[in-house]
Amino acid sequence: MDQASLPDDLKRALDYHGHLCPGLMIGWRAARAASQALALKPSQDEELVTVAENDSCSVDAFQALLSTTFGKGNLKWLDNGKQVFTVIDRKANRAVRVSFIGDRKKHRRPDGSTDREAFMQDLLNAPQEELFEVREVAPQPPREAQIEPSVLCQRCGEPTQRGKMVEKGGRLLCRPCAAEPAS
Repeated sequence: MDQASLPDDLKRALDYHGHLCPGLMIGWRAARAASQALALKPSQDEELVTVAENDSCSVDAFQALLSTTFGKGNLKWLDNGKQVFTVIDRKANRAVRVSFIGDRKKHRRPDGSTDREAFMQDLLNAPQEELFEVREVAPQPPREAQIEPSVLCQRCGEPTQRGKMVEKGGRLLCRPCAAEPAS
């Protein structure tokens, strides 16, 4: 695929992600679909939230295009293994759920592998309705990122946000230490 002829927003996502692949292109099209449905611009702070139901390359497109990032606390991950993204606009009190419904099977080779180039061309050019179901849903934004003091874990000694600690055996422990057997 000739990267010079790609749309500018896909080039931005590619620069962020590092390589062009079907996953990034799914995320790019999904972020575009959400942006169009809600008339969005990139998030300056936490006014937008993306809830990604996978941890694939697609998520980087949302970070690059909508500026919903783990660092700002407005990118949340649900480990559901789905190419599904819910984008919430806190200011407008609206949200859309974008689900990938594209058919990878139509790009199968006789040996069972996927014709990657053909699939990526489809992701680049197919009508949105062939690739995604986009529906408005009730916004359920997570609470905004909290800055709270760190406390030393009483087992490993590492500073940990107080609200993320577990009391176990009368001691405040970070979650990994709390999950370990008592010593």
